Amino acid sequence: MENDATEIAVPPLHGEIPAALGIGAAIRIPIPATHGLAVEFRPRWPTQWRPKGGTTSSIHFQDRTGRRHLRLDYGYNARSKSWEFHWNQKGTKAVFGIENHVPLGESGRTFYLATKSYKYFGRVLVLVGATLDGISIVQASQPIRRATEVVSAWALAWVGCRVGGSAGAALTLAAGPAALAAGGIGGCIIGAGLSYRAGAALGARVYQWLNGTSFRSLPEMVQG
Repeated sequence: MENDATEIAVPPLHGEIPAALGIGAAIRIPIPATHGLAVEFRPRWPTQWRPKGGTTSSIHFQDRTGRRHLRLDYGYNARSKSWEFHWNQKGTKAVFGIENHVPLGESGRTFYLATKSYKYFGRVLVLVGATLDGISIVQASQPIRRATEVVSAWALAWVGCRVGGSAGAALTLAAGPAALAAGGIGGCIIGAGLSYRAGAALGARVYQWLNGTSFRSLPEMVQG
């Protein structure tokens, strides 16, 4: 029953799953107790300088300025004088216990490829989710209601990713960067998925309330 306030109509074509799976690649996931560090998949450069070819790092644990960071890189390592997978860090040794230019060897290949794949695949999923939700608005019999659901769903999914991801990061911080990345992203996916549904339900209820509420004009006050 479409008008039943207790029932939320979910169209067959919507972006809940791709949005929840991919939003971690597009959002900053805070890491508690690290003085502002967060899991991110894009670099934050502390100066106006940018490398011509872009970053070769697949994941970044960094503050908002990029000055404090630990990033997984593949390229020339000044420490070993060779091209390899290695960590680049500045100001994060106290958190992770990792020095600058520490090589990972072949053990770092899997972590690098996994995070790099998620970096791009996740962004594609976000785009797919947004596209599906846009189509669902156009196809809905009540497009304004569906638009309200979609906006609320994405807003809460964004918050849910940060909250869930932060909780996952807190639980896995002591286990090292790889576990931290998995915990942060996993928590983000769970938080975003649950929050997306909650947001859609909230949006539907708000629409139903507004649609069923009439407002009376206040009487004009006569000025003497």
